[in-house]
Amino acid sequence: MACDVSKDGPYHCTYPHPAATIEDTERAVMAPFGLVLLRSGCSSVSVVVRIRQWSCDYVELEELEVTKLNTFTLSADASTSNTAKIEEMERLLREAQAEKHRLLEHREREIEVRRQALEDERRRREDLEKRLQEETSRRQKLIEREVKLREKQRAQSRPLTRYLPVRKDDFDLRGHIESAGHSIETCYHVSITEKTCRGFLIKMGGKIKTWKKRWFVFDRNRRTLSYYADKHEAKLKGVIYFQAIEEVYYDHLKNAHKSPNPSLTFSVKTHDRVYYMVAPSPEAMRIWMDVIVTGAEGYTQFMI
Repeated sequence: MACDVSKDGPYHCTYPHPAATIEDTERAVMAPFGLVLLRSGCSSVSVVVRIRQWSCDYVELEELEVTKLNTFTLSADASTSNTAKIEEMERLLREAQAEKHRLLEHREREIEVRRQALEDERRRREDLEKRLQEETSRRQKLIEREVKLREKQRAQSRPLTRYLPVRKDDFDLRGHIESAGHSIETCYHVSITEKTCRGFLIKMGGKIKTWKKRWFVFDRNRRTLSYYADKHEAKLKGVIYFQAIEEVYYDHLKNAHKSPNPSLTFSVKTHDRVYYMVAPSPEAMRIWMDVIVTGAEGYTQFMI
C-alpha cells in the first residue's frame, strides 16, 4: 500500500484490497485512537486501519476491520430477507387455504348430515302415513265386517226370552203363561186374564234416573203396555206400543242405574230407549217378561 501522508492535511492513499482496488479514497485519521478510515468511492468498500509507524516516507497501517458494502451483497441480503418474508407469507397462505378447505369440508359434512336427517324424517313420515292408512283400512274392514256380522246375527237371532211374540187374535195370554209353568194363583203381585196383565213394577225414569212405583197394564186388545200413577188407572204416565218393543231380557249386565234390587231388574228395549223395571218377586219378574215378549212386535220376522 502506498500513501501520501502529511501531519496537517488530508491523507490520500491507494489501498489494495482482495475484494477490489481502492482508488481515489478519502482517508480520515482518527487521531485519539490512531485509526484511519479509508473509503473507496468506486467500489463502496470501507477499511478501518491503525497507524503502526509514522514517518514522512510512509505510513504502515494495520487493518482492523473491513466492512463490505458491496451493492450486490446488500441486494442479496435484501433478497434473502424478502425470500424469508415471502416464504412466511406463503406458509401463512397455505395454512389459511388449509383452514378454508377444512371449514368447507366441515360445512359440507354438516349440510350432508342435515340433508340425511331430513331425508330420514321424510321417509319416517311416509312410513307412518302408510302404516296409518293401512291401519285405518284394516279397522274400516273390521268395522264393516262387524256390522255385517251383527246384521246377520240380528236377522237370525230371536228375543232373549223363552217365547216368541204372538199376534193371533184368539191368543189366550193366561193359558199361555200357565202352560209355561208359572203358578199364577200363588203370585198375588200379578193379575192375568186372557187379554191383559196388571201389576205394580218399579220403573227408572228416562231423563231423571229416579225409581218410582207404577201400575202397569199389558193390553193385547189395545196392543199397548201402559203405566199409571196408581192402580185406579186414572192418571196415565206413559205408553209403550207393541210395535216399538224389540227385546225383553234380564238385566244380567247390571246396567240399571242404582237399581233398588238388581236381582229382580229386567229390561224392555224399544226403538228409542231401554226401560228398566224391578219386579216385586222373582216369579213376578219371570211372568212379566214372558207376558211382555208376546207383544214384542219389533221382531216382526219372529211373529207367529
